[in-house]
Amino acid sequence: MLSPYKEARSLYEDVNDFYSVLDYCGEHGVIINNDEVFVCGYKTYSNSIVKNSEKELDKLDTWFIYLLAGNPRPLFDLVEPLDFICFERFDSNYRLIEFKKIMRRYGK
Repeated sequence: MLSPYKEARSLYEDVNDFYSVLDYCGEHGVIINNDEVFVCGYKTYSNSIVKNSEKELDKLDTWFIYLLAGNPRPLFDLVEPLDFICFERFDSNYRLIEFKKIMRRYGK
């Protein structure tokens, strides 16, 4: 069985692409890695996703989850709750879901 980190790494054919993601999240967001979960992401604006707007005055209200592997349940105790979570499954379709709805789904 792969660790969450190794599972996330296995999603990339080119290890340099994986490390580029880690560099970006390390500089602009967070990386969480433990025995249960690996995640890297950053705070962004829901309007930048929904309306393709990059207004600097918009409230950072969304966690953009760039990579996730393992059990996401522990994350709810490790990150600041925001209004939304956004993710993409290597298909260029962004999913914007209310943070509280995801928490309920995982029993938090």
